[in-house]
Amino acid sequence: MLLNSVTVAAAQLPDKSLLAWLPVLTSNIKLLQPNLNCPQNQITNIQVNKKENQVKVDIAAINWDFNCGKVQTLENPVENNLSSVIKNKQIGSQFNALFDFSPRLPDTTITIKSLTLTSAFIKNKFISSLLIKKTQQALMFTLKSEGVNAKLTIKLSDKSFMLESAFSLAKIAHLIDLPIELKNNTAEDLSLHYASDLNAWWKGVFSINWQGVLGDLTEQGKMSAEGEIDLLKNQLKLNQLAGDLQNITYKISAQQHWKTNSVRLKLVQPAIINLATMEISSLPLTLHIGNSALQTKVLRGKAQRIRVDTQKLPAVLLTVTAKGRPLAFSLDWRLSSLEQILTGSIVSAGKIIKLTIPSSPLSAQTLVSSLQSYLPILEPLQVEAGNINLQLAVLYDSSNNSGQLKSTLIIDKLAGEYNNVLFDGITGNSELDYRFEKGRITINQDQQQLKIENLFIGIPIQALQFDGRLNAFKPVIDHLKARLLDGRIDVDDLKLTPPSQTVINISAISLSEVIRYSAYPEIQSSAIMDGALPLYLSDQGASIKAGVVFARPPGGYIKVPENTVIEAMGKGNPALAYTLQLLSNFQFDTLQGDIGYTPEGDANLKIKIKGISPNISGIHPINFNYSHQENILKLLKSLRFDEQLLEQIKERY
Repeated sequence: MLLNSVTVAAAQLPDKSLLAWLPVLTSNIKLLQPNLNCPQNQITNIQVNKKENQVKVDIAAINWDFNCGKVQTLENPVENNLSSVIKNKQIGSQFNALFDFSPRLPDTTITIKSLTLTSAFIKNKFISSLLIKKTQQALMFTLKSEGVNAKLTIKLSDKSFMLESAFSLAKIAHLIDLPIELKNNTAEDLSLHYASDLNAWWKGVFSINWQGVLGDLTEQGKMSAEGEIDLLKNQLKLNQLAGDLQNITYKISAQQHWKTNSVRLKLVQPAIINLATMEISSLPLTLHIGNSALQTKVLRGKAQRIRVDTQKLPAVLLTVTAKGRPLAFSLDWRLSSLEQILTGSIVSAGKIIKLTIPSSPLSAQTLVSSLQSYLPILEPLQVEAGNINLQLAVLYDSSNNSGQLKSTLIIDKLAGEYNNVLFDGITGNSELDYRFEKGRITINQDQQQLKIENLFIGIPIQALQFDGRLNAFKPVIDHLKARLLDGRIDVDDLKLTPPSQTVINISAISLSEVIRYSAYPEIQSSAIMDGALPLYLSDQGASIKAGVVFARPPGGYIKVPENTVIEAMGKGNPALAYTLQLLSNFQFDTLQGDIGYTPEGDANLKIKIKGISPNISGIHPINFNYSHQENILKLLKSLRFDEQLLEQIKERY
């Protein structure tokens, strides 16, 4: 040990105690260097003064590097086990020695103006002041620095131990690693309270409280925790945990933010944590997220001005029970929202994580009615019956960046109405089994099926069935079939991701049923129609090019009523009226139509009919050409809002 410029004045030694000589010294030490191998560890300008029965010590600075002089040794898990040290009463005997020794000391005040500590546990030097006071009743340690205030009190009478401390996270961010949200924390205090009886010093109670603002994340927040520590058992018992964040804004991307008024966290029952293994026996928590909104910046209009689209989201209550230790834990969770409940679990075993959702039936009627407040597109939807059942298993192995997804989705007997589109008997089944490995997807199973017993879109459709696959989330309809207009349509290999193309095959369509849902349902007709409609999908929508329909042999007939349709269509146009009279009783052996359709819904029909009109031309053949244009989407919409037709459909189907 090195001493520089030491001045010592001896005072008269009282005979009150074995150690009474300690406080009678008055000294002035310029530099104290305890270890020559660690020259950076220094104590400078020590002044010791005794006045009556009190000792005052002033220390200008202590610089101490805990990394210096460390000897790296292989740790013996038995010898270094904390509980073993406690059981051997090593620390307890030191506390007893302290309590035996303290009464012999006079009242003492030690002031350290600058305490600078360096350690592998902190990123930069920790600088503070330290005040140590010893009275006949207590030992008190007061530490103050920028960002940390702490006071430790040991009462000598009952051997109680109490620590009160407060931290400013923003001001100690240069010392420890913190998330960016905590670095931006503007609150002044995170308080820690700890109390113990040093007769059983390994046990104590603690409380932690925080409130403030987390940067741009939340305008106001607070959290608190209370519990007990038993180092002999390596055990922490968490009795209370609560958090409340208000007015939260979370930045998902430069264009998207998520906002909510409140997020509340609460511990449901006390939790036990093993400090040696960090194993949790049970940690039951509830997390309540209030009504929220997803805000997205989009460019609108010719000027490409930025506007914000807001999607409302419902409140969520999540109940979680955690068990296990790091890299080997399980989470059982229960999600409640929109009057529905979804349960599941997350299990971690080393580098493998598995998410499971068991079979979970949901009421479609309740789900849709609850969602309508948040999704305007669902407001016209009325679900009268039906259930949805989901089952999911996801496995991920971080050691080789691989995983597997297996899911089953079942839709059972949905019935209802959407903008006068009537539907019932909707059933569906989705089976997925995908494996992911190093960016590649292997499809073990991909089966999708949807059936609709009855669908009214303006014309009635029955037995509609889709058989398809998601094809690595690029949906493909392998086969579609349906009955309509007394006939049938079939579609094969329809890729729903544009651009794509296929053919709609038409067979046995009744001409009379087609006319029944036209603008002139009074027209009588008879023929069986077949055809093929080439269907193209683009980013603009669906279109048909060079579609063809034709009547099966031997043909059929068309009878246009003279006193209604012909009179209405030929009014003011005698030539058209005469032409239409040919159709008042037209018997044809050939009927062919060329059909085109645009993404906007506009249909263009060019019909060629060859036959005879006995009332006009006798047995002489007539070639009749007819062109017609109409917006099919508007026509179907008008049919859906035809009250008389709707009643007929409801009665018939």
